Amino acid sequence: MKNPAILISIGLLFSIVSFSQVYMNLEDNMVIPSNSWIIINPGNYVIPDVGNDGLIQINDKENIIIDGDGVTVDGTNYLGYMIKIDNSSYIEIKNFDAVSHYYYAVYITNSDHISINGNDFSWNKVDSIGWISIWTNYGQALGGGVMMYNSHTAQVNDNNMKFQNDGVALYHCDSIQVHNNDFSWNTSFGIRMYFSDTCDIQNNNCSHVNRPYTDPSDCAAILLIVSNNNYVVNNDFSYSGDGIFLGQYQYSQILNNNYFAYNECSYSPHNAIEATFADGNVYEYNNCNYSHYGFWLGYSYNSIVRNNEIIGNQHSGIAIDRGFNNVISNNTINENPTGIELWEGDGIPPYQNQYSEDYYIYNNNIEGNTVAISLKETEHSVIFDNEFPNNRNGIYIFGDATEDTISSNVFKNTTLYHIENNSVDDIYAINNDYLINDESIIECKIYDKDDNPGYGEVIWQPYIPGDDPEFQYEYPVDMAEPDAVWYAYPEACWGYGLHEPTYVEWDYNEKVFGEASVHITTGNGWDIGALYRPVGDSIASWSLAEQDTLTFWLKSINNTGYGFQFCSVIIGNNCGAYYKYTASASTILNPTIGQWRKIDVPLAGVYPWERTAFGNISFDEIAYVEIHADTWEYGFELWIDAVTFNPTYNVGVQENITNNYFLSQNFPNPATGITYINFTVPEKSFVTFRLMDINGKTVDILVNKELEKGLHTIELDCHKYLRGLYFYQLNAGNCCNTKKLIIQ
Repeated sequence: MKNPAILISIGLLFSIVSFSQVYMNLEDNMVIPSNSWIIINPGNYVIPDVGNDGLIQINDKENIIIDGDGVTVDGTNYLGYMIKIDNSSYIEIKNFDAVSHYYYAVYITNSDHISINGNDFSWNKVDSIGWISIWTNYGQALGGGVMMYNSHTAQVNDNNMKFQNDGVALYHCDSIQVHNNDFSWNTSFGIRMYFSDTCDIQNNNCSHVNRPYTDPSDCAAILLIVSNNNYVVNNDFSYSGDGIFLGQYQYSQILNNNYFAYNECSYSPHNAIEATFADGNVYEYNNCNYSHYGFWLGYSYNSIVRNNEIIGNQHSGIAIDRGFNNVISNNTINENPTGIELWEGDGIPPYQNQYSEDYYIYNNNIEGNTVAISLKETEHSVIFDNEFPNNRNGIYIFGDATEDTISSNVFKNTTLYHIENNSVDDIYAINNDYLINDESIIECKIYDKDDNPGYGEVIWQPYIPGDDPEFQYEYPVDMAEPDAVWYAYPEACWGYGLHEPTYVEWDYNEKVFGEASVHITTGNGWDIGALYRPVGDSIASWSLAEQDTLTFWLKSINNTGYGFQFCSVIIGNNCGAYYKYTASASTILNPTIGQWRKIDVPLAGVYPWERTAFGNISFDEIAYVEIHADTWEYGFELWIDAVTFNPTYNVGVQENITNNYFLSQNFPNPATGITYINFTVPEKSFVTFRLMDINGKTVDILVNKELEKGLHTIELDCHKYLRGLYFYQLNAGNCCNTKKLIIQ
């Protein structure tokens, strides 16, 4: 997009006149005549603006330079202005070392060709609490660095305007250049624009703009209220209440046509980019990560969202209520609860008849989301040439779906359904690539009238044939090893607050078995589901008919002060059906804080695990395991290791103390290196624990002493023994229990 702003050259501002420099001390009520070059004598000035009319007053004048090199000015009471300009032209303000504690450092009305360069206008009027009205005109300006009203053709370049309400505020202005300024750490707006057009906003630092006590308070790095044809490029808008905030409510008949590119808008506690009731904006090459929403474009239309990075947001990557004729293309949309969410909510007057329709979604990479695309009451969505790898659910459709088409997309490793049609309308989904050539598996991952007669059909053939599928028929001895793939799917979060990314990595140091453990670090914390899948393109299909327990080890770090709030485990098949096991987080997860604990999940759903079935599910064809933890928005760390199914149900959960003697099956079994054996004694007892060969001859005595009541773990190094079949035996009190051990 061509830069629409009118660029001005400082060198040309004063070339038409020639005048001498005048050195002056700063004082109140200095009236500056036209054709003046004023150099303020260096020094520290403490001067309040008693009449709120400006220490330096420039009214109906032109051709003036004010140079404040070496000058600091303290207004003391957050009232008035250091410089007040009205109805003037060709004015330059430059080089002030510090101007603080005024309402605005510079206040400009009805003027043009103003240049403000190289100043530090920080620490002026500031508020840290209270909600902000974004629709108030210049008469209710909040205070800060520079305010311009009804002015045009100006420059604000290379200034610091920090730690106050506004950096620069533009009301009813046009053709203002704002370049290379530091507006960070303000408490209302870095750049506030109200009915201001054709401005050029580049290379500014507007990060960390927020109110700490009323997060996010409608603060924004940049606010554009009914502001159009602006060029906003290469700015840092991160860590602010909103990164970019546009509003056109009841002015949506005015074309917006703003251009936003190469801006860093991530880590917003509200929205990286919000545009409501807006028309014709272009957003490209922006980073919109780790915020509440990446894009919130309610009631926006004719928008182009392309080539953006939209990763790890707390709710949706792109969310649009009652928008239409929007194009979403070539974006990276990863690891959000919902990648793209389009719906038709309750109508806001006078927009009740604006419907959610006419979307063109193509060439996006939408990966690792809980739901890739959600369409609710959205018609004529054209979805093509996208890649959908490793999402928990693919495209979810609900309500009206007239003329929706899904074609030429690539679906890979979807956990539940590639396409889930919960509408009564038919969905045309032809020529998609599912990377396998097995119609029964593809059909199994498409939900339509075959699954519920009340819904419409998904017409998915012809499809692009892939390879014959490779199946993993045997579950691994340990799923938490580097020959597996783990994803951490986030559920929706409703609270505000900055959060850090969610990382899944192998930890080769912190482990209980094998080469590594799965380590999850999340700043989100709202129901993170860690899911196992086989490495590569193979499809798991395990029979658990002879197994009755899922076992794994957990360790966690949780500094919330509240502990974990929720936990569950999901075991599902390749057709969207699953068992969900739910238990008390205080029983299961909180004991893992700071230490490894073994977890047993009886497949039958024995207390404390409650089992619920979703869909037509059995243990004949199990495809994945999910482990869920939830801290209600607060971050945590979780290590997962030694994940497998066992044929013997281990009484008790986490091997906690029971009222009986108990001996677990060793894990892993067969064993090649270290194997673990747990046993419980219900009271202080003398315990003998021995390892015996196949003939019952004692090979080793591992325990022969009195032990306290509780859980005990033996770490057995099998390298010390020959390969073969062994028995291990617990003798304690009136208990004698023996189990088999195979050493390979």
